[in-house]
Amino acid sequence: MDSNNPQSNNETVDLFNSESKRLENTISQFVDNSEELAIPKIIEVYYQVINIKSLIKLLRTNFEEKKTTKESETILFRIQEVEKFIDEKFDRDLHLLIMSKLKKVIEKTMKRLKDTTSNHKEKSKEELEIHAKMYESLRQSMSTKEFVEQYHKELSNSTIEL
Repeated sequence: MDSNNPQSNNETVDLFNSESKRLENTISQFVDNSEELAIPKIIEVYYQVINIKSLIKLLRTNFEEKKTTKESETILFRIQEVEKFIDEKFDRDLHLLIMSKLKKVIEKTMKRLKDTTSNHKEKSKEELEIHAKMYESLRQSMSTKEFVEQYHKELSNSTIEL
């Protein structure tokens, strides 16, 4: 992106504003419905956070290099607000809640699978289908947990560098 191109900067600012509002809504809805841990929603919120953090880096670079204007001050202030929101509502709260709930879901599913596989009687087609769904659910949960843990590692590394 050309930081000297005002149109390009305006498009990035517009994208940042719309995406950050969308993220705030998504996180608020997630917090309100934190009992429901739908894997696609978890992945969506993490991608939104990562996207916003990337836009913040880009905008900060573009607007800190320029001479200070009312517009750049406004944008940099908005960036600080969004960073604070992500830090307080997502990184310190929702992210930790998601990690904890994923761990519990995985443990619960593994226990159920262990309990159902420990009895050696022949399984019906219906029981095998239920088993297959449980294994698929476990796979999705473990994959999502790995993704969330990777975010956590990046978060820890950036905190250490500060």
